[in-house]
Amino acid sequence: MIIEINYLTVLVLAGVLSGIGGVLWAAGRSLLQQYGNLLRDQLAAHRQDSQARQADITQRLEHIEQTLEGHAGRLSRLDAELARVPTDEDLEKIYARINASATDLAEVKGTLRGISDNLRTLMARITERGLQ
Repeated sequence: MIIEINYLTVLVLAGVLSGIGGVLWAAGRSLLQQYGNLLRDQLAAHRQDSQARQADITQRLEHIEQTLEGHAGRLSRLDAELARVPTDEDLEKIYARINASATDLAEVKGTLRGISDNLRTLMARITERGLQ
């Protein structure tokens, strides 16, 4: 009988251990499925967030490109305008002409003063002879 009890004990222990193993396997599988679902949900959320960020970045880059195109157009217009602006040499020529004109004007003014003085003198003489 001792041998039969040992076999029975071994069978009972094997059954209990199998049951515990089955319960642990089922619990582990359930936990792994829940963890897998959690990871799947997190991955989906991350992908959505990544797509939203990518769309935002794309939109910002397009806006920057449009802005740069606008600036390029403005710069080309400014370059065209700057090509028509007088250079330092041109300004020197203009200043030389202005100075020459000022000198000529001073000479004309001096000449007119001389003529004016002559006319006054002439008028004074005419007036003196007319009074005599």
